Amino acid sequence: MKPLPDARYAAGFPFGGGLGFLILFFTLSCSRNDITTDPSCRLGFSADTIRFDTVFTTLGSATHRLMVYNPNKQAIRTSIALAGGSNSPFRLHIDGLAAESAQDVKIAAMDSLYIFVEVTIDPQNSDLPVVTGDSILFETNANRQRVRLEAYGQDVYILRGETIGHTTWTGSRPYLVYGRLTVDTLKTLHIEAGVHVYLHQNADIHVKGSLVAEGTADQPIVFAGDRLEKMYRDIPGQWGSIIFGTASRDNRLHHAEIRNGTNGLIFGNPRYEQIPAITLDAVAVMNMSNAGITVFAADVDAVNCLAVNCGSHVIGLFGGGTSRFVYCTVAGNYSPYIRRTSTAALTVSQNYADIKGKIPGNVFFGNSIVYGTMSDEIDTDGADACLFDRCLLRTTMNTATSGFSGVLTNSSPVFAGATSGNFRLKEESPARDTGDSRIGASVTEDMDGNNRIYGPAPDMGAYEWRSSSLQD
Repeated sequence: MKPLPDARYAAGFPFGGGLGFLILFFTLSCSRNDITTDPSCRLGFSADTIRFDTVFTTLGSATHRLMVYNPNKQAIRTSIALAGGSNSPFRLHIDGLAAESAQDVKIAAMDSLYIFVEVTIDPQNSDLPVVTGDSILFETNANRQRVRLEAYGQDVYILRGETIGHTTWTGSRPYLVYGRLTVDTLKTLHIEAGVHVYLHQNADIHVKGSLVAEGTADQPIVFAGDRLEKMYRDIPGQWGSIIFGTASRDNRLHHAEIRNGTNGLIFGNPRYEQIPAITLDAVAVMNMSNAGITVFAADVDAVNCLAVNCGSHVIGLFGGGTSRFVYCTVAGNYSPYIRRTSTAALTVSQNYADIKGKIPGNVFFGNSIVYGTMSDEIDTDGADACLFDRCLLRTTMNTATSGFSGVLTNSSPVFAGATSGNFRLKEESPARDTGDSRIGASVTEDMDGNNRIYGPAPDMGAYEWRSSSLQD
């Protein structure tokens, strides 16, 4: 019997099945790289509309990304252009190249390309945001597709490293600060309800004179970073600080939000004898990459205030002066990606005594909450001039001493949603109806502007609990 023919020759080619596979591979590859002209072949997009958050006029936006897909089994060519052409406020980077249009762009089968979009909007001469739109047009095999572009342009007052005298900021347009804005000695900056103050990276406000910010519960004054995209809303460290110099006097912040900076409020300087003074009423300081409220030899009177989620101390009291906190909520570590040290939320230290050697004297907390996730959120550094009266505290200190009166310890305040920034109380909170109405007797409203007493006694903290039918 003759042996069977070698399978390589039986296949009909001199090099057998291996070459057949290569020929098949190259055939398929050529097919995938062929350019289709079929008008039924269309592109896919990661979005049908690219929407920008509010963009300050004259300033560029963040960059948005559009992915363009070729879902077909063959390569395709498309021409891309801004409908508004050179007059469009939008700018494109098409597959890595800055251009308002590109012709016959090839997209391989089952492949994609990137288009990056930015926008700069001219001043609109309007106090309200004005919508601006355009489209990216795609022409592929005689069919047209489009992706819409949309942005809201907001006119803004820009201040770059200025020193200002007596000035009033109204709520008509936002204010944008670059560098250091200085309120001059013996001068006053008045800020009206509803004003938004945005600060660029590393920008500061230095108050040598006075700052009077009069917001309302419905129209708070906001100090925040200038990145308006939603993803930046709770990101700390976007700007610097609001600093009150030693000669600063008659400062008042009422219904104000201070968020996402490096150090929220800094008062005084331990090297100088002069003691600045400020009143804080319904002020929220939150999401600071370093510290929330830092006091060096200053007089601070705070009512209905919220200070939470900072990289180091939330409130730090150093040097002389008088600090009084009534109906305040101080909370640390409810946003663990912010906290970067083991510093207690409330830190009172003798290590920063001023030139007269004063210790932190006359520190009073009444009807307040000082809590967090560490076992001890209070560090008084041996200071003996602190009094906590009717407070809920997270502490390992001995509270059976003269520095404590009627306090609750280490029972969760049961916040409504601390990890999402809601530090109101739930109905089952032990801080409910446990305050003393004689402390802060003149305080008639809580931080939300609601009646301070809802029940037999006031609640501890910045917010008075209300039944669900009355909640905002």
